[in-house]
Amino acid sequence: MPKARKWDGVYQRPDSPFWWCSYSDASGKRARRKLAGAHTRTQAVKMLDAIRVQEEKARTLGVRPATEITTEALFERYKRHQRARIRSTTFDRLGGILGTLKAHLPAQAKAITKRTVAEYIETRAETVKPGTVAKEMSVLKHCLKLAVEWGELNQNPAAGARLPQLPPGKTRYLTPGELKAALESAPEWMRAPMAFAACTGVRRGEMLSLRWMDVDVENRRLYLRETKNGALRILPLSVAALQVLGSLPQGAAGNPVFAGVDAANLSVYTKRVFARLGIPDASFHTLRHTAASWLVQQGVDLYAVGQILGHKTPRMTQRYAHLSPDYMAGAVGKLDGIMSGMLPASCGSTVEGTVQG
Repeated sequence: MPKARKWDGVYQRPDSPFWWCSYSDASGKRARRKLAGAHTRTQAVKMLDAIRVQEEKARTLGVRPATEITTEALFERYKRHQRARIRSTTFDRLGGILGTLKAHLPAQAKAITKRTVAEYIETRAETVKPGTVAKEMSVLKHCLKLAVEWGELNQNPAAGARLPQLPPGKTRYLTPGELKAALESAPEWMRAPMAFAACTGVRRGEMLSLRWMDVDVENRRLYLRETKNGALRILPLSVAALQVLGSLPQGAAGNPVFAGVDAANLSVYTKRVFARLGIPDASFHTLRHTAASWLVQQGVDLYAVGQILGHKTPRMTQRYAHLSPDYMAGAVGKLDGIMSGMLPASCGSTVEGTVQG
């Protein structure tokens, strides 16, 4: 292996078959880069010279030109970056989203423009739901934002893209009679998962990732580790939830609580049960809405409901506010104490007459 010549800025490493280079970037910071296309020192030096010209141009103009990275290579780097930062189930879905994006975008990342992104949104909106487009664009925006940070692009063409209007969040929930009928109609293997979801409001993934070591029967607690937000959530267990857990065969500490239950099958067959009973627009996720809706109807405040459901922001819980019979009345009633003694006698009489009438 030839020894490195410090003066020309190219070298080889014992742990890599490639040539590498060291140089000062446009901001004056020391940077190192793998020269994958170089097979000889001469080729490596020529590539480094081109990099130095590019960095000098960026320093002079104040604009860093985009690199020649392909969209496929950028997406692969993004996947490596995200692997340790998101849940395994989310990572599995990420591959499909990136595959769809790659099929519709230019081969070169630098060829992705605001117009390209707008055309992508228009095309996809014709065949998929607005929520799907929003998810795909969220991934693209994040990927291109990182590409700018990595020095691959000089701007994020997806920033500020106009998305299709999303429909309001669904708050369809079951009545007690509907839930009872669904549990009686469901196959035996589905009854415990369905009942548990309605008792706790947990998400399907959170429930199916539960292990017996996560269940603290003595203190009536549940430790949810595979949450949507990635943070551990401790959930108090009701008597009904404990009853459901008690109906299941106890396994070893590391065994799943709902052993043998497949996520996809659970969703498909739950929809079939609801459809057979004539309950429209209901799915397994409806059981989560049911738990939240019943809690609000029983007077539980929205903050507590949000904590139970694991909502990241209070805005996500607001969809249930209208279900509380005393929510709005109690809120406006708080003004009475402040206004007391403030209103003129004639105005007060008018108000009393209005209330009595």
